Parts: sequence; structure tokens; C-alpha cells
Amino acid sequence: MAHPTLGMMTYSFHGMLTRREIDVPGVVRFCASLGVQDLDLTDRHWLDPDRDVLATVEALEETGMGVACCNTSLDLVSRGADAAATRQEQLRELFDRLAQIKCRAVMLGSVPNGLGPAEWREQFGIGLAEAVPLAEEYGMTVTFENRGGPAGEFIGTVEHFEHILDAASEPRLQITFDVGNFRYVGMDSDEAFDRLVDHVAHVHLKDVVPRGESFQMMPLGEGDVDNAPTIRKLAERGYEGCLSIECGGLG
Repeated sequence: MAHPTLGMMTYSFHGMLTRREIDVPGVVRFCASLGVQDLDLTDRHWLDPDRDVLATVEALEETGMGVACCNTSLDLVSRGADAAATRQEQLRELFDRLAQIKCRAVMLGSVPNGLGPAEWREQFGIGLAEAVPLAEEYGMTVTFENRGGPAGEFIGTVEHFEHILDAASEPRLQITFDVGNFRYVGMDSDEAFDRLVDHVAHVHLKDVVPRGESFQMMPLGEGDVDNAPTIRKLAERGYEGCLSIECGGLG
């Protein structure tokens, strides 16, 4: 019987990575030592992409780890021939790198570029749909996730997901379901999962506690978010994707 893989986001090591106390290959080796099976990469953590990709390939081959997903952000909402050409060039450059590490999915975000939330969702859906055929050439699935904080006004709720999926009108487009981020926008993650489950290709497990006017990420089980119902429902459906741990406030 197939099972999900356990993943770890490089974002969990964001502070150490930006201070250069560790690099992505180091994260791979450390996670492998803990029994983690898949990496969930943020592409900006490659400080020198050409060099770091090769070193990451070496670390992955050494440890046997896979790469479930890579998340990145670019302008997906500007329209016009010039914007589309720039976007395709940026995406192809990214996918060429990700193909070297045999990445299975890409999680795309986009700058607001001056748009209000509703118009942004409309244009974001269109931009995501445009990326799907190119990603498919590389054997990758395109996903997008619900966000917390200020970004939650743009993509934070089930209704936001539905708006974007409708605008995309692309059945191959999937979502990354971030359990903890629903807490930021006051939504029940269990109810959200029931409404979105048919589109879920990737999962972020996250725990948070209130901190001032926002929230602080915590190790799983030490905050206010119960990830267990989502995990159980995924198991009942025979989910074989990645359960990726995100704890970005501590590293």
C-alpha cells in the first residue's frame, strides 16, 4: 500500500540560510539524517543558483531524498505580449533548474502589481493557467497555496481558491493546502479541506500561536492548529503526495 512522503520546507531554515549558516545541500543532508524523504524548496534559498543546483543534485543523490515541490514568486498578473514573453522566459529558466533536481511540482505565487485583491485573483488564475502547459513539458504539476498575513487578503480563504480556480479554468491546476495558514484568516482548516480536497496535490503542515496582531509559527503540536484531521482524511483518500513540515519562525 502506498503512503505519503514526509517532507521538510527549506523555509523552516530560512534564518540560517539567509545568514549563510547552512546552505540547501546542508539542509538536504540534515533532513535526510532525520528520516525526511522529500525536500520542499524555496528557490531564493539558492543564493548562487548555478553553483547551488549542482551541489544540491550531489546531496540528493548521496542521501536518496527527492524534491516534492519548489515555491517561487514572479509576475503572473501583468497582461500583454511583453509581460507574457518575460514570464515564459523566467519560468523556463526556473524549470530547467528544477528538472536537474527532479522536482515534481512547482508552487507559484505572484506580486500584486498594484491590483486589488479581486482583480488580482482573476489575473492570477489566468497566469497560473498559462504556466501549466510549460510545467507539464518538464513533468511538473503547478500548484498555488493559501497564505497568511497581508497576503491572506488576496489568497487566504476557500472562496479565494475557488475564484482563482474558476478564473484559470484549467483542470490540471492543483493546490497546495496549507493547514496552518487558515488560522490566520479565521477559517476552520477541516471544513476548508472538505471543500477543496479534489484539488489538493501538496500539503503544508504548520502550527501557529497568536502573537500580537498576527501569529507565530511553532513546532507541530505546540500551537493552536490541529493538523491531525487533515492527515486522517488524506489517508482515507489514499493520498500519496508529500506532507511537508513548515516551521519558519525558528530557523
